[in-house]
Amino acid sequence: MKLFDLNDKAVVVTGGNRGIGFALAKGLHQFGAKVIIAARDQQRNQQACDAISANSERVFAVQCDVTCAKSVEYAFEQAENWAGGLYGCIANAGVRGAGCALDEVNAMAWRATLTANLEGTMNTFQAAIRPLKAYGEGRLIAVSSLAALHGNALFTDYSSAKAGIEGLCRALAIELAPHNITVNCVMPGWVDTDMNADVKQDKRLFESIKRLRVPLKRWASAEEMVGSAVYLMSGAGSYHTGDTLRIDGGYHIG
Repeated sequence: MKLFDLNDKAVVVTGGNRGIGFALAKGLHQFGAKVIIAARDQQRNQQACDAISANSERVFAVQCDVTCAKSVEYAFEQAENWAGGLYGCIANAGVRGAGCALDEVNAMAWRATLTANLEGTMNTFQAAIRPLKAYGEGRLIAVSSLAALHGNALFTDYSSAKAGIEGLCRALAIELAPHNITVNCVMPGWVDTDMNADVKQDKRLFESIKRLRVPLKRWASAEEMVGSAVYLMSGAGSYHTGDTLRIDGGYHIG
């Protein structure tokens, strides 16, 4: 068995048109997977597909809003029809959060963050389960965050949502084990993406995170998240479920 071979296995990546999601989609494609990029902006989705494969080989773009269950269901139907079956899914789509103290955040903003991150992951996995069961095996991966482990002042909504995602994955791993479907999380540390652009612009904060909290003394590139996803998605990770892989440069021990 080629441990990391994903030849012709179809995988949906939500939020796959930019940042970590795009890096994961591109990486899975390089290991042979058929990749379906699912996100709200269909034009950006297609641009991401073109960037991965100029001739659209083994890539497909589908519009999808993870906060809407019907949108997700329809996107997965399109993906399944295109690929002829689905093997895996990475629930990556989400938002950063309100960015204010808990006693200042309003209920609408709080719910919006939990809807996009936690409920969005639930909607995604719920739509993925039927086709994965039909395939006879499968892989579900959610993208968590260090905020779930350490907390993040001014982002209690985001921290709560990401912690909820990990609880969801642990419970679902037990539920789906009889169907030979594994469920895991990948927990990125500080990654150089558009979502963190404002932090990087704050030179003092940016340098303090690197020097004081990250033993490797640098932020990650989005591409450095690919290896963990390929491992969990491939045959190499067939006995690995209900877990969270921290890819954080040692932040949690720094």
